[in-house]
Amino acid sequence: MPQLKSGRHVALSASPYLEALTTGPDESKYFAIVALRLNITTPEALRDHLVVGYFVEGEGTPPNAPSYNSGYCVADVLEGRSDWSADEVEEFRAFLTSAPHIAVWLQAQFDELNQAIQDNAVWGSQLLDNDVAPNNIDVPMIKRAIIQKSAMEPNAMMQLRGRNRSS
Repeated sequence: MPQLKSGRHVALSASPYLEALTTGPDESKYFAIVALRLNITTPEALRDHLVVGYFVEGEGTPPNAPSYNSGYCVADVLEGRSDWSADEVEEFRAFLTSAPHIAVWLQAQFDELNQAIQDNAVWGSQLLDNDVAPNNIDVPMIKRAIIQKSAMEPNAMMQLRGRNRSS
């Protein structure tokens, strides 16, 4: 958790994605799986989707203070879609590219997400069963198609980040 020269403390988190994989109905978990598989194919891609957290003055000193989901991901900050100053953005960019432990931490987060997807209970759920009886509408297949189409939308990752506003 770096502190920028401006005094801004920053936290990075993949926890909203992990939470999306483990909570809610099977349809929500399946949405998370599809969206994550489409958008996060490498640790580097994960970096751009990490949630940027912030800290509230008076609630302790990071890392011993709760962090909160800012609603921004790393790409939002780096591409100027946040309320950060240009100096803060450049300092944050330098931190992400030069801190030696970031690559190791990103790989660990990427591996944890992959494991959560592979071990997900949704794989054994009725959502993934096909109704092969003649003259029946295959409801699970239709649900999956709708979920997959939704997960392909440009705002799918933002939806996952926004499910839980604390990180």
